[in-house]
Amino acid sequence: MYTVQRLLGLVFALLIIGPTGAWAQLPANELEGTWTMVSRELVYPDSVVNQSKNWGANYKILNSTHFAWGRETEDGETVLAGGGRYEYHPERNLYIEHVQYHSDPSLSGTTLRFQARMEGDTWYHVGELVDFKIREVWERVDPKQVQAELRRDTTSAEK
Repeated sequence: MYTVQRLLGLVFALLIIGPTGAWAQLPANELEGTWTMVSRELVYPDSVVNQSKNWGANYKILNSTHFAWGRETEDGETVLAGGGRYEYHPERNLYIEHVQYHSDPSLSGTTLRFQARMEGDTWYHVGELVDFKIREVWERVDPKQVQAELRRDTTSAEK
């Protein structure tokens, strides 16, 4: 009888705690996840420099409180990275990065403000740096697609 009571107690606890534990795993905002850069432009008063083709892999990963970003040159010789805390205020179309570390030390400790908007799984943002604007477009990475690619890589490696 004692075993049945313990089992019922455990089931009851899981029914009460389980849903709240699952809620804790829900994204805090629509930006949480992994993003890959689609395009990047530097906008100066007299010109626009398209940097979209100058880089290889370029990802930004956000959880509920922090971001991490990294990219490499097309030839893989140079890697830039940074990260820190962020704020997202969708009601004001505002995304703010508080850069805590960066491969360019002059950016460490800075705060970057972006006008941001989402359209489906595409994230657009524009922000100002010293004498130019950065205009970026990011696309959400589909985790199911990545898992499928990893399974193919694992299968081909086993052959």
